[in-house]
Amino acid sequence: MSFGRGRPLVLTFDAFGTLFHPCKPIGQQYAETARKHGLTGFTDQDLEASFRKAFKYARKEHSNYGKAVGLDANRWWANVIHSTFSGVLPTSNTVPEELVASLLHRFSSKDGYRLYDDVVPFFEHLRRWRDIPSVSRRSPSEIQIGIISNSDDRVPSILTSLGISVCDRRYGSRVIETTGHSDIGWVVLSYNVGIEKPDKRIFDAAREMSASFAESEKLYIHVGDSIEEDYRGGLEAGWKGVLLDREGRYKDDVPEADRMTDLTSLMHNLMHSRYD
Repeated sequence: MSFGRGRPLVLTFDAFGTLFHPCKPIGQQYAETARKHGLTGFTDQDLEASFRKAFKYARKEHSNYGKAVGLDANRWWANVIHSTFSGVLPTSNTVPEELVASLLHRFSSKDGYRLYDDVVPFFEHLRRWRDIPSVSRRSPSEIQIGIISNSDDRVPSILTSLGISVCDRRYGSRVIETTGHSDIGWVVLSYNVGIEKPDKRIFDAAREMSASFAESEKLYIHVGDSIEEDYRGGLEAGWKGVLLDREGRYKDDVPEADRMTDLTSLMHNLMHSRYD
């Protein structure tokens, strides 16, 4: 491995759509789980359409998972589940609470999600880099990894269940420092901050989380799949924004140096000091 010398790096990732994705379409997973609880009379496509409608309505009615009105995130999602099924079931049918609990569990773990293929190799590479004595490292001299996600508190449990170790540090929690190295050093969630990307304040919250990391001037890079929330949000917050454009949809909208199609490209650029 050859890294060129550089500043300490704070590297943050979006979560959903960047590191992991649903293992099957949401409607299919809802349908499979519902059938196990004895509900029938709908197709996977029916539930996919109903879920999208229910989710859109819930986001409009109570954004950021109901944080501003004191709504518990699980209750917010339970409302989405009830609305999804009420759109396809006869009015005489009720949604079993056991089904709600099953879906809440499913979408808080590896049961509902998969990592993208390049995520594990990226973190394996990073673990090997951390084993190199600091005096022998090239760029960057140190790396701290964080998460900035427009999400509730399911993100850490999802990543952990998928084999990515996540430190207990959360924005707003009392955990200040930890010993040892986790793949993810801390997590900033919109639900905890009360603000969603692309608002600059959620990126400022992430800067607070990294305040004790390294004494010299740090380089801040945020990587995500949303051109507005992640790329432009990061830029407007004074960070280096990198768009993870896995499907190549934004070739004409983002400079080539700021856009990649996989995390292998990110590691390559870090190794060759392309962002310093």
